[in-house]
Amino acid sequence: MYKVIVADDEPFMLEGWKTMIDWQGCGYELCGTATDGEEALELINHVNPDLVVTDIQMPVLDGLGLIRTMREELKYDSQIVIVTGYSEFGYAQQAIRYRVNEYVLKPLVPEEIHELLRNLIVPLDTQRQEIEIKLAEEQYHAMEILDSTTDEGGMLDEADLEKMASRARQFIALIEAGDVTGVARSVDDMLQEIQESRAAMIWAQSAVRYIHGELLRRYSMIGADQTLLQVRTWHHTESWFMGDLKKLFIRITETFASMAQADPGSSSLVAEAVQYLKEHYRTKIKLQQLANHIHVNSAYLGQQFKREMGVSFSEYVHRLRIEEARRMLRRTNMKISDIAFELGYHDAEYFTEKFKALTGELPSLYKNNNQG
Repeated sequence: MYKVIVADDEPFMLEGWKTMIDWQGCGYELCGTATDGEEALELINHVNPDLVVTDIQMPVLDGLGLIRTMREELKYDSQIVIVTGYSEFGYAQQAIRYRVNEYVLKPLVPEEIHELLRNLIVPLDTQRQEIEIKLAEEQYHAMEILDSTTDEGGMLDEADLEKMASRARQFIALIEAGDVTGVARSVDDMLQEIQESRAAMIWAQSAVRYIHGELLRRYSMIGADQTLLQVRTWHHTESWFMGDLKKLFIRITETFASMAQADPGSSSLVAEAVQYLKEHYRTKIKLQQLANHIHVNSAYLGQQFKREMGVSFSEYVHRLRIEEARRMLRRTNMKISDIAFELGYHDAEYFTEKFKALTGELPSLYKNNNQG
């Protein structure tokens, strides 16, 4: 089974994806749905789907913004299908540079969707096989090194594995703390262990690969320059004993330390985001737009925002809008459709749905009970 998520801000479309499509029969599992791009990013980070189906026109972060973030910032290789109206098809074609696999025109036709899903099985199978082959090659290479470094007298000491796993976690903690002295000392200790036990090189390589992967993920999340993570030193073990590994780890640690000094915490970042939202929530604001305004990675901002505010970026925008809607319903004679438009909603039905979800009442009932 391949994992799928669907992003669409139209409730009836989401319902169609859930009930009209035979996911399991086509070899898929629908793992979740999202009503905007920001929610979809959170779901993607949690599910790591093989296939993402997304509408183009969505609030907060639209479909193209979602795809751009997936490809350029988060480096996801998921298959992508865009859902679009006929009038938007030319606009949808702009996404070709982000390796979109297929386009679906509204309304949904189950037979066409089923055929599309079956056709996507081939590239999904190929992608999965390539990953499995790569893993198998790495394991084979590791076994070759293992054979060449095992002492004649017996087997490798498994305690080395736990030692290097612990060392990898220690490295990550020291790097993120900006502890240059601690990192330098840890590199020296690891190299000394390798010299004392030739077999320990296997575990050291595994530890460095783990550290490399973790830093790639974390650098991507904070939008940092990844140049240091592209150098040959990571896998060129011959250079480790010439001081290159130590220099590399020190430079990375210094980079993290400088970023920490420039942004000692995300509280000020989130506070700036909240202030901006309070001033612009009536507009069709997107997470990417806000992130650009305060010069930070959009995925990182979305995660920090939810961690500190307790709700997602999109949910917070909805709450600001609905609170203002309540005030307008109490104090003005504006039509509900006009209030929805004034607060950035694309139609009154969607506004009504959000209003009821947050207040427990329909806008019309709230107005009747509270006006005057």
